[in-house]
Amino acid sequence: MNILVVGQGGREHALAWKLAQSEKCETVFLAPGNGGTKFEDKCENTNIEATDFVAIKKFIVEKEIGLVVVGPEDPLVKGIKDYLSATDVLVFGPDSAGAQLEGSKIYSKQFMFDCNIPTGEAHFFNTEEGAIKHLNSSNYPIVLKADGLAAGKGVLVAQTKEEAIVWVNEVMANSKFGEAGQNILIEECLYGTELSFMGIMTPKEFIPFETSVDYKPLLNGNKGPNTGGMGCIAPSPFMNDELRENIFKTVVEPTIKGLNDRGISYYGFMYFGLMVKDNVPKVLEYNCRLGDPETQCLMMKIESDLVTALLDALQNKKINISWRSGSIMGVVLASGGYPENYKKGVPIKIGELNECKLFHAGTVFTEEGLVTSGGRVFSINHYANSLQECKHYLYKHIDSVNFMDCTYRDDIGEIYES
Repeated sequence: MNILVVGQGGREHALAWKLAQSEKCETVFLAPGNGGTKFEDKCENTNIEATDFVAIKKFIVEKEIGLVVVGPEDPLVKGIKDYLSATDVLVFGPDSAGAQLEGSKIYSKQFMFDCNIPTGEAHFFNTEEGAIKHLNSSNYPIVLKADGLAAGKGVLVAQTKEEAIVWVNEVMANSKFGEAGQNILIEECLYGTELSFMGIMTPKEFIPFETSVDYKPLLNGNKGPNTGGMGCIAPSPFMNDELRENIFKTVVEPTIKGLNDRGISYYGFMYFGLMVKDNVPKVLEYNCRLGDPETQCLMMKIESDLVTALLDALQNKKINISWRSGSIMGVVLASGGYPENYKKGVPIKIGELNECKLFHAGTVFTEEGLVTSGGRVFSINHYANSLQECKHYLYKHIDSVNFMDCTYRDDIGEIYES
């Protein structure tokens, strides 16, 4: 069958790469894809943007697409599955009602409260004055979040009241994130170790993927501003049977019940962003898609046929997924200035990668060759028997990829508690 992957980042590159390995797949088209997917076996880029639903629907008919896999959150929140419901195509991803778990942090937090899902205390504000009044009587550090989608950058862990007030002013008064910041949350700061717990969700069950750890802050030691993610390891070194049981009992099962109680038939990826301490999980956030850069690691580690798993989920059949043993690690190569201002169109040189897999994120192929087109440019990944082997091999070869002002963390693989 022909498959359409919606999106253009590193996550979508990894998904397309894995889907193309299936014997059931003839061609993977991407809308729009990037400079790396252009050269993957059985993959073809298009000139269609991820939120151009009219063009996507027309393309599905022309190319006889049998399965659509939606990578990023934006088209899901805007209702791509709802829009394509009149066609015969299978769409892997929730409808707009299900995607609200990510589309509105206030909605998702209220969902957690209503379903007794463990999470941090939070207060919601729609005016700058109300938020600042609350900050004046708060304990620090404290967490501030824009309600809407902000490309993974709408969160601040404020160490001081002054820092928090500056953020509120930038977001609510000066519209740093546009409409996404018209409403905000102010939450208690949770402590422990972060865990990315992702998998396939249907109205009846959740099939977990391998666990992973995402490194969101820009700088070594988990310092600096939050980003979309600067690196990943899988599996998580602290997962155990007790923790897994606690996650299912207190987070996964109440989430499925809460969705069903609201009449939401959720078919798609689900990403529970968790903070774990003493084997007790608390939900930081829901994401209605896979994480980036976690997907790059997970697609290298999955052993079974991904196309079969997605089709079985959509058709309410038994879902079987198997995983390679060993460890996977990925390091993000970003443009200088990310996550704020950075240059685009910077020429890229790629040398010998040996056993590393390079997934493109912010790249485009032009007449002058491959150039940067985003903040996060690549994720370079390696599979080995152990995490230490991954780390040694990756950092030995990471300079094979070069572009002006390239920046990356050199401590991916270390485990930090906050």
